[in-house]
Amino acid sequence: MAGGKVSVRQKMINMMYLVLTALLALNVSKDILHAFHLVEVSMSKSGVSIDQKNKDILAAFAADFAKRPEKVGPYFEKAKKAEKIGNDFIKYVNDLKKDIETKVGGRKDDNNPDEELVVNDNIEVHALLLIKEGKGAELKKKINDTRIQLLALLDTADRKRIKSDLIANDDPKKAPQTWESELFEHSPVAAVVTLFEKIKNDAKNTQAEVLSSLAKAIDKSSQTFDQVVAKIIPKSGFVISGGKFEADILLVAYDSKQSNDVIVNGNTIKPVGGVAKYEAATAGEGTQTVKGYIDFQGKDGTQQLPFETQYTVFKGAATISADAMNVMYIGLDNPVSISVPGFPPEKVTATMNGGTLIKKSGTTYIAKVNKRGEATINVTVKTDDGASRSMGAAKFRVRAIPKPEAQLGTLQNGEVQSVGTIRANANRIYGTLGESFAFEGVRYNVVSYVFLFVPKRGEPRTVAGSGANLSPAALQMVAGLKSGDRILLDQIRATGPDGTRNLNPVIITAR
Repeated sequence: MAGGKVSVRQKMINMMYLVLTALLALNVSKDILHAFHLVEVSMSKSGVSIDQKNKDILAAFAADFAKRPEKVGPYFEKAKKAEKIGNDFIKYVNDLKKDIETKVGGRKDDNNPDEELVVNDNIEVHALLLIKEGKGAELKKKINDTRIQLLALLDTADRKRIKSDLIANDDPKKAPQTWESELFEHSPVAAVVTLFEKIKNDAKNTQAEVLSSLAKAIDKSSQTFDQVVAKIIPKSGFVISGGKFEADILLVAYDSKQSNDVIVNGNTIKPVGGVAKYEAATAGEGTQTVKGYIDFQGKDGTQQLPFETQYTVFKGAATISADAMNVMYIGLDNPVSISVPGFPPEKVTATMNGGTLIKKSGTTYIAKVNKRGEATINVTVKTDDGASRSMGAAKFRVRAIPKPEAQLGTLQNGEVQSVGTIRANANRIYGTLGESFAFEGVRYNVVSYVFLFVPKRGEPRTVAGSGANLSPAALQMVAGLKSGDRILLDQIRATGPDGTRNLNPVIITAR
């Protein structure tokens, strides 16, 4: 919104923008927003597991440093730097996330971070902060700087081995759109805070990779840590109903000469390279718990090291939003965004009944319709086992483009203006849809008209014209305009995206 003094017309435009924004927000259902919240909570729980893993590695570093300070010291110092770099970045993201949460009213219970936001469908607060005020560009730089600083602690070989997801780059194919605009500008706040949790986990995972590499670099020929803890690391903290939960179960530090059996729910898994792969089919919804233990051959004999983790199962739902309200117009390219939380765009398939759906790129589609009524978009995804699963559907009203209004220059039908004002505007006829129409850039070009000059005294004169410009004969009549005379534009025909249409007459009176 513009600040300071603005015209009445600009105030109306601003008000219509607010109404349009509210209508756009209504297209995201409560179920979708709740699904984002479930993903946010699951990612937060996964982050806790990664935090504990990093703490365990640092504790093992400290214990080994006490025994071998000269050998372990240089790597321990780098490990503490990695801890500080990661923790500083996590604090920055937490502060930014908290700022946005506060601006939308906080959570339903501020003492419980797992509660939903009071307002979870707002799309303006974070856009103002992240896009207009530049915090998104600052976050992008923080992400890339943190990755560079963490990887710089490793030698070249280990640096190349690590595949970090902590990266934020603009997609040149979508220029001039930026990384921050693509992720945050048109997303509801529930999705934005979820993305922040993902960014935090990407940082924690990169930090974990760096710490593990530093630990292995101390003595690559053998593992000498004498404090070991069993860990289960889920590949994802959220699972779609009917899909599979997968996790890596391992010792934070292990001896490659040992075979440490993993027991989960009474079933034994043989590790390969120190890692036991676990998966389980899911059904229903809600929080699930996985518990078990690892048989470890220590100096004092066999030990059973327990582990436990949780994951959340939820029913996936497609996010389908029309970029110009939930109405599609005949003859126009209707932009539509389609995505499914937890699935990349390449695994999402969308089809349309009552029209044609064309995929442009990523989550962006163009819908074309040719008859009034209703159109339905159906969405399916391809799961990891190769099966197709329906994710839902959305219905849209199909309407004809509103009838355009003709105007002579800037003069609209029924206006009474001075002779000078009329002469200054009476050169071209326009067909306009008005500022209330949601689509921008829809034009109608006048192809023919009848110009009628009605003097206050004397006989009316008529001349037919083609194109949008007034003919020389019509311009000559305008040049002789006097107070009390009238101009009538009739039988106006204009072409637009839906064909040729007849426009209402325009009457202008000189005073």
